[in-house]
Parts: sequence; C-alpha cells; structure tokens
Amino acid sequence: MNRPTVPTDIAEFERELVESVSIISRVIPGRPMVSIALCAESGIRTAACSHVRAGRLDELQSATGDGPVLDAISTGRPVTATDLAADSRWRRFAADSRGLRSLHSEPLEFEGGPLGALTLYSDDAGEFPDAVRCSLRVSAGHLELLLRTTLGAARTREMVAQLKEALATRAIIDQALGIVMAQRRCTSHQAFEVLRQVSQSRNVKLHQLAASIVEAVSGEPPQRSRFEEPPSHSADQP
Repeated sequence: MNRPTVPTDIAEFERELVESVSIISRVIPGRPMVSIALCAESGIRTAACSHVRAGRLDELQSATGDGPVLDAISTGRPVTATDLAADSRWRRFAADSRGLRSLHSEPLEFEGGPLGALTLYSDDAGEFPDAVRCSLRVSAGHLELLLRTTLGAARTREMVAQLKEALATRAIIDQALGIVMAQRRCTSHQAFEVLRQVSQSRNVKLHQLAASIVEAVSGEPPQRSRFEEPPSHSADQP
C-alpha cells in the first residue's frame, strides 16, 4: 500500500480529531461508536475514538491485517457491513469483535494517497441510512481539509524556526569573519575560505568554529541574535 508521509504526531490535528469523533457520535441516531484510524508504519493506529471499544476494534484489524477498515483504506472506497454475523468477508474479525453487528467505514486521503479511515461501529444489525453515510462522507472531507490546514501551519512554523536559526548562526559567523579579517588583514571572502577550510579539516560545523573563535578572543560565548515576533493586528484595527 503506497502511503504518503503523514505527520500523525501533529498535536493540534489530533486534538481536533478527538472533538470530531465526539460530535459525530452524538449527532448520529443510535449514537454509534466512532473511530478515526490513521495509516502507520505497520497497519493502522487509532488517532481518536468516541468509545474505547472502537479503538480496540481498530487494533484488532491492525493486528490481524484484515478487516473492513483496512479494506476501505486499501481500495479508497467506502465499506459497509449490515450484519457481520452473516458476512463472509472478515470471518476472523467478526468472530473476535464480540457482538458487533454493523459498520460503515469512509476512507480518508491525503496528498494523493491513503491517510486512514473514519468508521462507525454498531452492535445493532442494519444498514446505516443514506443521510448518515452522506454526512460521514462530508465529515471525512472536512478531516482531510483540517489536516492540510494544520500541516500548512506546522510547515510554516518550522520554516520560521529554521530561518531564525540560520540568521542567528550567520550573525556569529560574521563576528568570526571580522576577527579573522583583522588578524590576517584579508578580505571577507578570504576570511570565509579560512574558516571553511578549518571547519572541514576539524570536522566541525562552521557556526560552531565561529563561536569558538569569538569566545577565544572576547572571553565570552557569542551573543545570539534575538528575533521578536511582529505584533498581531486584529481585524478591527486600522
């Protein structure tokens, strides 16, 4: 199964999933058990569930490598079972599910590949009405959008952090360049080549070498530049 790289450790995303399954379980008639299972390196893992048992049903399928949730994920199509006792597709799952009678699983996709599945479990036999399945399909689409939005924000934060780190280390390197230029009476380009060659010969990162030079000359570790976040402006401010 080809799977995209999914940041399933995003805390904001998983908090929203917990709230989502709680809402879905409350609004659907009969209050079925709801789970959101995400693709993992091996099988699936439950990211959120309305009932502990729903998570265990996910785990059962992950452990055996067989079940309706895995089918929904692998095929990219919804999977429905109206009476597991009479369903021959997942005999082992049905035997171990302890009274579970019906289910409906909607696949979740992300960046062109399977993300997981949103699943309803019920101890009552019978087909989930069309309106319920349609609502679940819409909810699945909202979850995919939520992940894209959350991931975009996380990537932006990561880029900002990397930029700040790059600017901070660059400031230290510039200090070391000034010291080398003064000591050797050379250009900035020549000073940088000196630092680069020493960095390679000692197998030390350039910014670490620069910091050691600044500390050796000044007697103190170099001060890292501080970057303040710009003030946020509310929509009602001019």
